[in-house]
Amino acid sequence: MKRNILLSISLLAFTVAMAQAPIKLTGTKKKQDTQIAVTNYQVTELNNKTVVNMDFILDSLKVKSARYRAFTPILRTRDGSQKQRFKSLLVMGRVQNVIFERDGIDPLYADNCVTVRRDKDGGRQRYSYMDAIDKAPWHQGAEVWLECDLCGCGDTLKSEQAYLGPLFPETAAVEFIPQFHFVDVVPAPEKKIRNLHGTAFITFVVDRWEMKPDYMDNYRELRKITDTLDVMNADKNISIRQIKIHGWASPESPYKHNEMLANNRAKSLTDYVRRTYNLPADVFAPAEATPENWVGLREAVEQLSTVTLPHRDAILNIIDDFTLEPDPKEKKIKQRYPAEYQYLLKNVYPHLRRSDYEITFQYKEFTLEEAKEVYKTKPYQLSLRELWDVAQTFPKGGDEYNKVMQTAANIYPDSPEAAINLANVALRQNDLLKAETLLEHAGTSAEAENARAILYMKKKEWLEAEYALRRAEAAGMDVKVNRGVLQVLQEQKK
Repeated sequence: MKRNILLSISLLAFTVAMAQAPIKLTGTKKKQDTQIAVTNYQVTELNNKTVVNMDFILDSLKVKSARYRAFTPILRTRDGSQKQRFKSLLVMGRVQNVIFERDGIDPLYADNCVTVRRDKDGGRQRYSYMDAIDKAPWHQGAEVWLECDLCGCGDTLKSEQAYLGPLFPETAAVEFIPQFHFVDVVPAPEKKIRNLHGTAFITFVVDRWEMKPDYMDNYRELRKITDTLDVMNADKNISIRQIKIHGWASPESPYKHNEMLANNRAKSLTDYVRRTYNLPADVFAPAEATPENWVGLREAVEQLSTVTLPHRDAILNIIDDFTLEPDPKEKKIKQRYPAEYQYLLKNVYPHLRRSDYEITFQYKEFTLEEAKEVYKTKPYQLSLRELWDVAQTFPKGGDEYNKVMQTAANIYPDSPEAAINLANVALRQNDLLKAETLLEHAGTSAEAENARAILYMKKKEWLEAEYALRRAEAAGMDVKVNRGVLQVLQEQKK
């Protein structure tokens, strides 16, 4: 029953391989020059056909120029009541080849044969043989023999026969190996524009906004910006597109005064960076500022304990009171909780005075050869499509291919495309836990649903697999191969 089901699916096949060691066929002592060997003997069932494959090793076979040798696989029952011949292989000498071309193949074999000319130097030579016949019920339990017509006369009494093996062993079940149809996602090309964010805590003289690099810890804080720009400037693969600085001031003092200080300090830092680097003027965005950093104050207060700030919740309520303007809000905290206000002024407010910077840059577009070199040292500079292209230069499913797919997912952890492609790698390796985790973030594309269907089939969750195939089909994918696999797997479990 199982075999009938297997044969009913047009795109599926299974193979029984036997006789892994070469079978040597040798003539009589007077005909030692007729020695051949057969390797890679295989029998395959495909689309209700019985297909035989084997390699004839002709290295030791000598054929006179005007002669030929004939080798014919024969399928027969053990009792000899049923027999069927596959096409014959005729190995010809040079003159015989000319005769066959002129006068036609020997009538003994003409209706069902293939021919090959023996190399004139008599050296190493191999012929890959294949033939298919319609499957018949009596094939089960039948055997395959090789008839060797060493005289080229068609006289079966003078032919030698060698046993190749059973067609389908009765004692061994044929295992169905699912051939899943994996569908990867080819990422679209993209412009590789990236943003880098950071914060520098620049200290200014009280009520002043002049940039003093050697004041307090400014040198160390400035290096957060300059070290980044130095690395980018030195890399020929990077072009800086924009530098934007946003300044923040703490809430003490009048709001208008803080507004003036914050704007001028942000502008002063922007001008310092502009003077330090020889970059186009349009790279520098206008400086921006937030006069009082109430957002940062709220975050800091919320993280403090009630031991440090006994009235923490009350202070938070004042901060959250949007009916109050900034100056009355600060005054209310200062008057109601003077001790806690002094703590905030000394320990929290300095960290609210900060300069956020954003550097927008772009990696160059790489040719495939360039991308292969960049991948070795700086794979993060490659787009998802460039990583895909690099992966295609390696054998699919090999270690290097899988490594590139893993790298792509590491660099682009939020990419559904990278997750799907790596999930397919995990499924091929039968790492179901990894595949399932990746597919949780792979979206609902046809490719994602197809991968989920394969995952469910491997987990023997047939209903879920069918639902996933339906979703993939609804999204436009041809799922007949994987649906065929699902049908076979379900039937085998019955």
